[in-house]
Amino acid sequence: MGRAERFDRNWRGDFCISLVALKPLKCTMNNNQSPFGGDFKGLIQERIKNFWGYGNLDSEVWFVGMEEGYNETNEILFERFKATAHKAVFDIYDDLKVDPGHVYWFEDNAPTQPTYRPLIYIQLYLQTGKEPTLEEIRQYQIKQFGRSNSDHTVLELMPLPSKSIKESDWLYTDSDVEGLSTRKEYLATYKPQRVRELHALIQQYKPKLVLFYSRTYLPDWQQIASIPFVETIPKKLHTAKDHGTLYAVVPHATSFGMSKNDWKAIAETIASSL
Repeated sequence: MGRAERFDRNWRGDFCISLVALKPLKCTMNNNQSPFGGDFKGLIQERIKNFWGYGNLDSEVWFVGMEEGYNETNEILFERFKATAHKAVFDIYDDLKVDPGHVYWFEDNAPTQPTYRPLIYIQLYLQTGKEPTLEEIRQYQIKQFGRSNSDHTVLELMPLPSKSIKESDWLYTDSDVEGLSTRKEYLATYKPQRVRELHALIQQYKPKLVLFYSRTYLPDWQQIASIPFVETIPKKLHTAKDHGTLYAVVPHATSFGMSKNDWKAIAETIASSL
């Protein structure tokens, strides 16, 4: 699949695999030097306008992150954008088979993925009222996470995948799309609009739980919820409730120092608040 592998120990002492791309993604994307020309520009504009994520918007549980990570090649990014055009949400496996490094996580014998693992832990705890096993998390990831017929949706506030939040890793400088010269300009140009639109989506579909993962973006989550958060568990959980929707903010799944017991306490508190 053109990838190197790094092994990370998860919270139960087992090993999971994180993918490290062999090729840097960054290159110029303008019409002269990109092999995709105006098609790539159009797909970027389409994604900014319409893309939200994966799963089922009619579900009761919404997971919301800042943006997708990305460590593959421009060719795969182009195919990924084509496969996820003209709709708001997609099937995280069936619609992205063009990206082998991505669908790896949803095929038989895949390990648990570090970002997905705590989200699935919380979802399964809410369903059963008990702590799921690692194998139950793994099977849910492979068979149900982010699927079109699932009981949840996995959304991104910002639509463009990125290697990191560093300006030096910004991929879209030469895309010839307004507002994409730098990451800072991208956020200033498009984040306010995306905040308003995500707030409107929540009001339209009225999920029971909206779980934002990453405390770094608490001010953005606050704007989306439009009601004050209360720090329910210090440095680990903020919550607010409005007309049947519980908003929760938790650390990013890969945050340093988060233990299994921390995620259990978060899941218990959310469950008791619904």
